[in-house]
Amino acid sequence: MSADKNRWCEEARQRKVDYIYMEALRQNALDNEDAYYELMNRAYELDSTNSDVGFYVGYYKLAMSNKDSVLFHQGYNMMDKHFRNSPEDYYGSYLFGNVNEKLGMRKKALHVWAVLDSLFQDKNEIGLKYAESLAQSGDTSNLKRALAVYNRIEKAEGKNMTISTGKIRTHFIVRDTAAIITELHDLLQSSPTSAEYNVFAGDIYSLFAQRDSALYYYNRACDLDSTSGLAYYTRANFFKEQGDSVAYDKEVFRALKQESLDLQAKLSLLTNYIRALYEDPEQQPRIQDLFAVLLEQHPHEKDIHDLYCSYLVAIKDYKGAAEQAGYVLDSDPSNEDRWRATMSLYAQGNDFAKAVEVGEEALNYHPKSVLINLFIATNYNQLTQYEKSLAHLNTALALTDKADVEMYSQVLCSIGDTYYMAEQKDSAFVYYDKSLEIDPGNLLALNNCAYYLACEGRDLDRAERMSAITIQEEPQNDTSLDTYAWVLFKKKDYERALHYIEEALKYSDSPSAELHHHAGDIYFMMGDPDKALVHWEEALELAPDDELLQRKVLHKTYFYK
Repeated sequence: MSADKNRWCEEARQRKVDYIYMEALRQNALDNEDAYYELMNRAYELDSTNSDVGFYVGYYKLAMSNKDSVLFHQGYNMMDKHFRNSPEDYYGSYLFGNVNEKLGMRKKALHVWAVLDSLFQDKNEIGLKYAESLAQSGDTSNLKRALAVYNRIEKAEGKNMTISTGKIRTHFIVRDTAAIITELHDLLQSSPTSAEYNVFAGDIYSLFAQRDSALYYYNRACDLDSTSGLAYYTRANFFKEQGDSVAYDKEVFRALKQESLDLQAKLSLLTNYIRALYEDPEQQPRIQDLFAVLLEQHPHEKDIHDLYCSYLVAIKDYKGAAEQAGYVLDSDPSNEDRWRATMSLYAQGNDFAKAVEVGEEALNYHPKSVLINLFIATNYNQLTQYEKSLAHLNTALALTDKADVEMYSQVLCSIGDTYYMAEQKDSAFVYYDKSLEIDPGNLLALNNCAYYLACEGRDLDRAERMSAITIQEEPQNDTSLDTYAWVLFKKKDYERALHYIEEALKYSDSPSAELHHHAGDIYFMMGDPDKALVHWEEALELAPDDELLQRKVLHKTYFYK
């Protein structure tokens, strides 16, 4: 009875292990990784001799090991144990072979593929793995074995690109050019009307720098199949490598118009084409025609709209770029960053009303976004709709976690900016003080408060102290340097003001009307009216409606108001 009872207990335990194991696999299929791992571990605890279970536990340990060498070796050894115990487990052994390849353990991978090939000679995918691993070893005898395995598979399957590619790669290792050409011609002879094989022949001859032969086969591929995007694509890249810009330009258009060409290949080709030619205004209509063709073929492909958007930004067509970004948003409104980017593009194109419209729509999907409310407020300020701006800023303030000191201070600073623009200057400085009380290192609040104090001629010593902090932190920031120069100008310290305004001009990529205006005033006070006039004229070009600038330029002298 005792033996029967022990046997019954053992069978019950095995049934329990099997049940847990199967449930673990079910949880894995449902993508419940935590449950999968816990169940597998439990099954392994119940029966540590079960190498099937041990294999999956080991694979999980290996995947989770990161830089934990102990966990890594535990997992690897558990998988290795299963392979040694049950090499006939096709799926497990195949996975183990791939794991060794990814880990760069080529000798072990070769052993795994050799064992599997001996067990499953009817499975050519194993044979290909084995042959490739033999060739990668670089050993002369293994190279011969690799060719023998390729020939065995070829005898079963017939000539095809995969096998011939493997054989040619093997011949490349020993630089056997004659064998490579022979194999290539055998492949072509097996299917002489294959555009794909002719493209492959062109690629091989191109590698050997036999340009005439390469072009012959590329041309033949295009003639054999006029709809082959691959043929036009490879011929286009050939012309590019040869420096034949006219032929390359023509071929790009042919390739991109072929629906058979893989989308990623089209994007790669178009990206290279744009990179080379986008700065030439005469090419813009041609590039836009190409995008029109691609969008007609793939109207809902996000990557095409994104590439088109990037191109339009590069040529400073911000409205067009925003429209492309909008198409992507229509298909995926969940991405908050894209909403903000689209708003920013409309704002860069000076379409502030559209930026606000996009922002208000974005709040339908992201109602608790602080940043979207801030973006909307910024654009309302540009429209001089300050009450609406303040409403969104107050919403942003209410949504901001007070523990997030930087963001909370930033929102308060934005409220201060809006009050100043709305001519409520006392309220503006109250909010700047609140912003700096919470975060004394808020450089934007320090700069803006200092600048507006200078504009008002108020508390200039404090303004100088605040502005000095910003240029100490960011000594090449043209905005901060301009503010400091302006504070010094207001303090009639013209010599130091000149030094800092010249620094601001030096570090500015595209000086604003305000920066040129300040420079003109400072040069005038330093006794250089000619330089002053140059900067006033520059400022007036950027701000033609500024009446004070108009008078300074007209009369070539300084006016206080």
